[in-house]
Amino acid sequence: MRKTRRTAKVGESIRDALVEVFRHDVKTPQLGLSSITEVEVSPDLHYARVFISGLKEDETKALVAGLQQARGRIRHALGRRIHLRYTPELDFRYDETTMRASRIESLLQEVMPKKPEENE
Repeated sequence: MRKTRRTAKVGESIRDALVEVFRHDVKTPQLGLSSITEVEVSPDLHYARVFISGLKEDETKALVAGLQQARGRIRHALGRRIHLRYTPELDFRYDETTMRASRIESLLQEVMPKKPEENE
């Protein structure tokens, strides 16, 4: 989705509203260690892709699947919290950015030569 200043601003407001929806309106017990990393909004503001990351990959993927099933209720609760002409359709996705970054970091640690200790 193309990112403009307007879509970025609407995405931030949707992200903030979704946090409030998850806290107060929709009860999801496994949401505790997960977070909404980004919300991408289409240029016509009809669709929003919500990226979620967490500490444990399997649990977060299961959470995303559960949120995908409940997206109608979440969209309804979101519509009461945001002030847009049209409440966007929600698409929940697992954000792989943190897992990729940690994998790259571990690969770099293996490849980089170890520095000798300063005391020796």
